[in-house]
Amino acid sequence: MTKIYRSRTDRQITGLCGGLAELFGIDATLLRLLVVIAAFFSAGVVIPLYFLAALVIPNEPYTGGPYGGGPGYASEGGFGHKWGSCKDWKRAEKHYRKAQKYGWAPQHDNPAYEREYAQPASGYGEPARSSLDDMMKDIEKKALRKEIEELRAKVAQYEKQQNQPKGDV
Repeated sequence: MTKIYRSRTDRQITGLCGGLAELFGIDATLLRLLVVIAAFFSAGVVIPLYFLAALVIPNEPYTGGPYGGGPGYASEGGFGHKWGSCKDWKRAEKHYRKAQKYGWAPQHDNPAYEREYAQPASGYGEPARSSLDDMMKDIEKKALRKEIEELRAKVAQYEKQQNQPKGDV
């Protein structure tokens, strides 16, 4: 059985919606919208229940620094930064969230980084191609062929109308 926690990383107020969304495997924003809509239609009854649940449900367990425990974490003679207390972790987490709010993203989440530094899939200097690109090109070709066929049919119909003998008026 999975234990319910309030999220340390995906939180807006208390982390309750972030933790529940992670537990149920849905988007946290969708769950937050549902809570707001439920609060509106229940005349605010959901709001005290939300804060009561936030008091009862514990925070996600502490795992170390912003990148988790690793070599040298809380060990003698290790390397890297050792987070001395939970207070240090919270301070680092606060700055990380603030940076994300203003558009900073770690390199592995940054699409511009992927475009710039992605390794080509085939040989030197050739751009990496995916099956999605190939599928899109096939779809475009089929659409163009269909459009050409429709235009040819219209032209044939127009020529047929032009070649019909016109009656005397």
